[in-house]
Amino acid sequence: MSKIILVGVHGRPSLRSTYSQMKTSDSILYVRRRIKKNGKEWFRKYTGQQGNNFIKEKIDIPNFKNSTIIRWGNAVQIDHKDSIIYNEAKAIQLASNKKRSREVFIEKGINTPRLVNPQSTSLKYPIIARPSTHAKGSNFVVLNNSTEFTNHYNVHNSQGWYYSEFIDKVREYRIHCCSGKILNFLEKPNPKNGSIAWNRARNGGEAFENVKWADYDMNAGLEALKATQALGLDFSGIDVMVDKDGKAWVLEANTSPTLNSSEYSMSRYAMYFDWLFRKNEKRPHWDFTKFKKPQSLAWKNYQLMDEKGNEE
Repeated sequence: MSKIILVGVHGRPSLRSTYSQMKTSDSILYVRRRIKKNGKEWFRKYTGQQGNNFIKEKIDIPNFKNSTIIRWGNAVQIDHKDSIIYNEAKAIQLASNKKRSREVFIEKGINTPRLVNPQSTSLKYPIIARPSTHAKGSNFVVLNNSTEFTNHYNVHNSQGWYYSEFIDKVREYRIHCCSGKILNFLEKPNPKNGSIAWNRARNGGEAFENVKWADYDMNAGLEALKATQALGLDFSGIDVMVDKDGKAWVLEANTSPTLNSSEYSMSRYAMYFDWLFRKNEKRPHWDFTKFKKPQSLAWKNYQLMDEKGNEE
């Protein structure tokens, strides 16, 4: 079977660095491209990884049949007959719709900020407004009173924006969940500039901090794993806040999370992708509901390097 990593339009430079660290020498990285003038699409094929130097080739119609395919934020329609897929297109599309994914979290009993409208009871301000599709902290609107909320809602609700209650967080994490375990647990830095959004793209690019296995926040980790499962994803980067009472709140799932914030994340994804590719049938997920200790949530190196990789 062919071993393919399929990346969305423009891709992510950090994923090419991850690909360069993989041991699966016959794997192929395809980055989807688009020619805007005529709408024609094509793929750039990367092979022969040596550092960050690749053999590049333009491919109009790649063959995705009889392959193991890792979709990295790419939901493009492809012919994948007899293929193993990690992150189905429909799950990526669901995760990309931030409003609908929040609704799924609520339906599944996952802790997430309450969705509200101007008629909701017991409203507390500020209210956070965001469009259904967003990235890198863009379109993050803070509404401080009922007049601002009503005016914004009347204009933007029909355009797919969603509105949620503000959680006064004390910590925020990016938790990389893969096949029922945590690949890396990162704490986002507090920008200490009064910004509600603790986002690297909006706050100067300060790197995230790797959290040691024994120091994982158990509540946050379990909620992140539950959120990944609820959306039908095999892997994702889940953003989770923790309030002063220690309650974890899931914000969103990222199906092509940036890895530039942690070299360790890149190396771990390289090991995880190699592990997926070593078996010609779909890998099952761990049953994380049985985990009792923070370090049990984490993928251990020997598990990723072992052919079985499914024993505690």
